[in-house]
Amino acid sequence: MLINKDNGGKTIGWRETYQSKDESVDVSVHRNVTTVTTRDRNTGKVETKTFVGKPLLPSDLSGGSK
Repeated sequence: MLINKDNGGKTIGWRETYQSKDESVDVSVHRNVTTVTTRDRNTGKVETKTFVGKPLLPSDLSGGSK
């Protein structure tokens, strides 16, 4: 997991990639925008969904408090 921090050291996002034999999934969170990209490793087909609002794991971005 890569964690993004602002100049003050506050966590503002993260990025993580998951891989299996058949597909890879990339989850990227930056402030209130979450992007999930899935790629089929056999066909090369890519699907991306973007969500605006609370991050998927808000406790990770706020240092453990909600």
